Amino acid sequence: MDFVKSHKTLCIVIGIVLVIIVVAIILYTKLSPDSKKDLYGNRLTDIEKYPIEKTRMDDMIARAGEIEGIQSVNYNIKGRLVNIVVNCSVDLPKDQAVQYATTTLEYFTEEEKAYYDIQIFISCDEESEIYPIIGYKHKTTDTYIWKQE
Repeated sequence: MDFVKSHKTLCIVIGIVLVIIVVAIILYTKLSPDSKKDLYGNRLTDIEKYPIEKTRMDDMIARAGEIEGIQSVNYNIKGRLVNIVVNCSVDLPKDQAVQYATTTLEYFTEEEKAYYDIQIFISCDEESEIYPIIGYKHKTTDTYIWKQE
């Protein structure tokens, strides 16, 4: 007890530091994300029932190669979102680009269209008044909704 009396300020500082450490540990465990859980939570349930076949996507890209003015098409799938990126030349008319974009929906089955959200980005490398334009199809709709940037 003599030690505590002679080192009163040291004991108070150690006590405060211990309380701060305990509070910090509790806050960290409550507020930090759990890296063991799935990134998308339960939003991807049954995703294995709706695989998107690479051959159909390759056919979609091949069809784009037949259209004059479309330079490249790429796609990627992240969770329930399919992103299609179309790079075209400036002289490609907007209605022709939108028409191709609309035909991309033919490469998805009805079940896939009802499960995935699909976005299509149409842009060009050069400065343009028309491009970029973005089409978005929610899983509950049948067609793209267009937005011009």
